[in-house]
Amino acid sequence: MQKEQSLKEFLDSQYNEFNNLVKLHDYPDPLSIVYKHLDSKHIDELALICALYAYGNVKLILKNLSAMPFEMLDKNIDDDIEKFPYYRFQTRHDTRTCFLALRHAIKCGGIRNIFMESFHKNKNVIDAIYSLINFFYTFMKENNLLTNGSIFLFGNPLSKTSPLKRYNMFLRWMSRKDNIDLGLWSMLPRNALVLPLDTHTFRISSTLGLCTLKSANIKAAMQITSNLLKFDSEDPIKYDFALYRIGQLNLLNSPPSLESAPSHISLTHL
Repeated sequence: MQKEQSLKEFLDSQYNEFNNLVKLHDYPDPLSIVYKHLDSKHIDELALICALYAYGNVKLILKNLSAMPFEMLDKNIDDDIEKFPYYRFQTRHDTRTCFLALRHAIKCGGIRNIFMESFHKNKNVIDAIYSLINFFYTFMKENNLLTNGSIFLFGNPLSKTSPLKRYNMFLRWMSRKDNIDLGLWSMLPRNALVLPLDTHTFRISSTLGLCTLKSANIKAAMQITSNLLKFDSEDPIKYDFALYRIGQLNLLNSPPSLESAPSHISLTHL
């Protein structure tokens, strides 16, 4: 119990350190692009685009997102392929497909309604994410738009081991409300969220004893989330941004963990 309390105090201190807009803009983060477009009437779909393209080098992510023609969410998508940037695994055609799929979602009531309709059935975030993935996959298949790049972007409905990091990050942005997260989907309970797991958060979570599994998959994301619920039963994913920053900036030397006695906490810089 003392070990858990020590770890909770450490995580709370890091949450307080990083949970502010100054730190958000000090270090590159795709959410900073969303903040530039908060007046968009299709902010849900715009934010999802930012999350889906949030993989790879963060500076290149921001460069790519800054070139996105977000105004096309409010227009019929034309064939001028040069309007749509390419990024790593996505060709210009794949990016155009992304906008076509989001426009289709808007015409069907928006991704919020699609997601929440599924979530209300059994209160399971992962199932609701897959309802979105299936929605996009079906649209692309029916319109002959399936490519390796478009499947990578939206996710493969047949893959059940993915940690679904980009979708869970998007849901953190939309459900939670604090100094960073937007809180636009207040109908989605914060304690239903799952940690957006990537290599940074997996490594740090393993070091802290929050995860005992060997692979950064959906089971690991669920295990870490379950442990974070012990520290805040109403808002466990509030620790995500701090965990990510600790890993990204390599700030952790010798933390307290659930597996060992509390030790001296040394942060190289903040």
